[in-house]
Amino acid sequence: MLLQQLLTFSRVAEEGSFTRAAELLSLSQPAVTRQVAALEAEFGVPLIERSGRTFHLTQAGEIVLNYSREITGLAQRVHEEVSSLSNPERGQVAVACVTTVGLFTLPRLILEYRKLHPGVRMRVWSGRVAGVLDRLLDGSSDLGLFSSPVMHPRLLSIPLFDDPVVPVAAPQVAETLPDPIPLERLAELELIVFEAPSRFRTQVDAALERAGVYARVAMELDSHEAVRTAVSLGYGVALVPREAVTAELESGTLVQLTVAGLPQITRTTSLVLRRRDPGRLPAVANFVALILDRYRNGA
Repeated sequence: MLLQQLLTFSRVAEEGSFTRAAELLSLSQPAVTRQVAALEAEFGVPLIERSGRTFHLTQAGEIVLNYSREITGLAQRVHEEVSSLSNPERGQVAVACVTTVGLFTLPRLILEYRKLHPGVRMRVWSGRVAGVLDRLLDGSSDLGLFSSPVMHPRLLSIPLFDDPVVPVAAPQVAETLPDPIPLERLAELELIVFEAPSRFRTQVDAALERAGVYARVAMELDSHEAVRTAVSLGYGVALVPREAVTAELESGTLVQLTVAGLPQITRTTSLVLRRRDPGRLPAVANFVALILDRYRNGA
């Protein structure tokens, strides 16, 4: 009600007439008079001083008019921005993702989407699995991208592509190793690993243990980027997601090794959505559709 009173007061002050303000607001003149009187009662001071058939604003009235213009302008902006959310070319898409996906998969998707929808703002948060889950469940992110499927009663997990975990080394290190490398030799090599505890480390350790390999850990680092850098500098061998070293393998900075008898280790990058999300906006729906279409077509 206060907002309406401010709007009415502003129109009266700008028009210099209660009658004209009533016509523009489609109100009766007594209704306009009551709203201005209610605003004066709210502030406890007169806002208008009448002199015969004319009036002028008091000092308090000038102050209220200035702020009233700001407030009603902001209210209009809120209305316009909320209305624009239904426009697929406006609004924003909030994505939460695990760090590896955020570094190596998501940028290409955003680039492709922004070419189609340049007016949509993208907001990205990346971190550990628990943090991504929290942002999905509390509604602060519209969708999540994980490096493995997610099981949760409130979430729908959609597999996108399999990302094999591969052994790699710098070219100068690879030259010193047999091809293929016997499985038992892997346990003798300087291994650079992703830190524990983490899902990735648990998955790799479990696969090696099943194969009877107990790794000789030379370095334990807190990111795949750090592991990749250490390996490229020749400090040892690492098992890494292929998606994280695609550019290095293509440029020859790293070499993919073959280890005889090494069990296949695969991560499944997955799109995760809330099962019940009736308020999904067109811009978000379009981004989800682009992701699904891209990987369904094997792009």
